[in-house]
Amino acid sequence: MSGAVDWEHRRQVWQRRMAGFEGLVHKALRGNPDPLIAYFRNADSRQLSGDDCECLASLLEEKLPRNGRPPGSRKPKNAAIACASYLVRHGKRRWRQKHGRQRVPKAVVERLSERAIELVEAEIPKARGKISAEAVIDESCLKRCEERWKFVAEYLDEAKREIIELALK
Repeated sequence: MSGAVDWEHRRQVWQRRMAGFEGLVHKALRGNPDPLIAYFRNADSRQLSGDDCECLASLLEEKLPRNGRPPGSRKPKNAAIACASYLVRHGKRRWRQKHGRQRVPKAVVERLSERAIELVEAEIPKARGKISAEAVIDESCLKRCEERWKFVAEYLDEAKREIIELALK
């Protein structure tokens, strides 16, 4: 029974610790600096002056990492692979719905990936010839948040329909 009490006590101590300044620093280091910046911007009765807090908040805003991709790291090839893999995932999902099976045959996946590459290369000419079917198939096996790929729906709406037709053949 004492083990359960120790864990409960540790959990409470950890929660108190994370609710304070140290928790704000941990969140900031993990990519969410906004609460820490807000902490310094709302300077009331701390040891730092208001000007020092504002200066520190500006510095943190500039230097701390944010969640997501660093700016400038998105290359046409990577974007094209992401778009093609989205189309392949969409085609595989439709194939599974039609056939009532979990595993999509390799021939179907290869056919979908080849057509998806052709469709994406037409939209992103800088990636022409740089996309491999293996890269598209590998990335299509990863689970992705559909919210991130809303831009694909805008630009590749016709391609999506064509992939669905190909998957349902």
